Amino acid sequence: MKHPYLTTRADSRHFYFRRKVPLELRALLNRTEIWLSLETACRDEAITRLPMAVLEFERVIAPARAAADVAAERWLPHGLRPAGDDEPHPYHPTACPTGWTPLADVQIPRLLERYRAHALASERAYRVALHAKDIPGAEGEPDEAARAAARQRLADEGYDPAAHLALLRQEVEQLKQARAAEDYTDLRDQVEELLTCERVWLPAASDSFRRLLSAFAIVRLDTLAEELRRYGGDGQPDPALVPLVDEHDTWSAAVQGWVAEAAPQPKTADEVRTQVARFERLVGSLPLCTLTATHVEQFKAACLKQEKVSKSRVNTIVSLLSPVITVAMKKKLTMLGTNPFAGAKYSRKAVRKDADPEAQRDAFTVDELNRLYASRVYVRGHRPGKGGREAAYWVPLLGLHSGARLEDLCRLRTRDVVQRAGVWCLHLHDTKREHRTGEMSMRYVPVHRTLLHLGWLDYVRAQDIDDRLFPDLKPNKYEKLGAVWSTWFNEFLDKDVGLPDPRLDFYSFRHTFKVFGLLSGIDNAVIEELMGHAPDDWYGRNEDGEKHLPFELLVKGMEKLDFPGLELGHLPYAGRA
Repeated sequence: MKHPYLTTRADSRHFYFRRKVPLELRALLNRTEIWLSLETACRDEAITRLPMAVLEFERVIAPARAAADVAAERWLPHGLRPAGDDEPHPYHPTACPTGWTPLADVQIPRLLERYRAHALASERAYRVALHAKDIPGAEGEPDEAARAAARQRLADEGYDPAAHLALLRQEVEQLKQARAAEDYTDLRDQVEELLTCERVWLPAASDSFRRLLSAFAIVRLDTLAEELRRYGGDGQPDPALVPLVDEHDTWSAAVQGWVAEAAPQPKTADEVRTQVARFERLVGSLPLCTLTATHVEQFKAACLKQEKVSKSRVNTIVSLLSPVITVAMKKKLTMLGTNPFAGAKYSRKAVRKDADPEAQRDAFTVDELNRLYASRVYVRGHRPGKGGREAAYWVPLLGLHSGARLEDLCRLRTRDVVQRAGVWCLHLHDTKREHRTGEMSMRYVPVHRTLLHLGWLDYVRAQDIDDRLFPDLKPNKYEKLGAVWSTWFNEFLDKDVGLPDPRLDFYSFRHTFKVFGLLSGIDNAVIEELMGHAPDDWYGRNEDGEKHLPFELLVKGMEKLDFPGLELGHLPYAGRA
């Protein structure tokens, strides 16, 4: 349990009492705070000495109070105060400190509940040591001998219970006067200490801070009244210490609810958690009910400026977080009425304007392809383990001549190389569509004549009929076969081939396939079908519940595909007789 005035110092093993000097007395005392050693390294014993430290604190500042003669003005109504009394507290941070969280208005009641619970628990801790028997709400009390010893020790040190009770009653009267005059100047230090303990922040000049002062006065009065009742032998059990944020009104609970309802892929769920952590780091760990469109705009701006994220990527992040909030609202985890992420994406025009030309993928030129296919993988039989052994040789050739996605090629099994209408085809999974629909989706892509000339079928026949065509590929933690291979390929292009351009990677084969497909006179609709793009709804026919172009068009299109200037004559597959 945290006690407001109990602290330690780096240069001592003892506990200390530490409290700020009231603002109006600091110039007179030439001190901003007072430290008193409690002369013990035992925390429980230090707590019992706090009441006497409070008395000593009051004794030290009493002469300054008298000299300042501020009583005449302290309780003046706002309209009669001298100018300047409402200026922000000079020790109040003007901006939210790093690691703190802005306090929302809806959190103020919980903050004060926590204060009352802390205060009464602290009061009980040393009251147990001072008073015998039957203390309401006390648990795990020391025996009478231990209490007697503690009382004797405090008596020897000059502790006066009557004086302590008098201070409590005096504070009650002062608070009543403060409420009547709506002047909470003397409470500011206590409120700021509370904010510091909870690591939350409010602007000192805000209406929210003034509301907090007013509400704190009420709670402090109620706390003092309970302490006095307890000293009279009455009182209630200690209240429970509630969390500052409702456990259901959090990102964590929202993500848990979204995962349960949406059943996303593990990779997607992890990405959402990563972006939630980014949001909380850049904006703060706010209750969901306090989120506004302003917070989302703040997050987007921070992503662009601090994280150096593109607007296109920001749109992706917004798309990931928005459904989480939608589900939280649907499940009544939060009182949020409107999803602040809805409509928060940047426009397509803004995304295009923001796009970094260096980050855009390019198609390979014929010269770049010739450099790739003249590398040691193709002319020296190099079969790197990270490249999946034979996959290092075949996957780049398949990518160029099919336009297929990397993961679709990596998932190929021996039985997926089939004949349809007498034409050898790759029966490919459509990974992207499967991820989107949650259902298996397959398509046929005719095998290009160059692959047949290079011995593709010989390689296929040499593999286990029930196994993957590239068994040496290693899946990542999401069971994706192309992720590790893609990392190897990027390094291979950079270091081995000498193509360090960041715009070139495996996806560039898809761009290359489309460019040379158009140059070869293939209809764009056929190219899109071969590449696995969703067809328009006005052409084709349904096959197994999906619309496809007639297979004959795909065959004719693949027959047209040519790469003028591409030199592969030196590449008969090494395993072919």
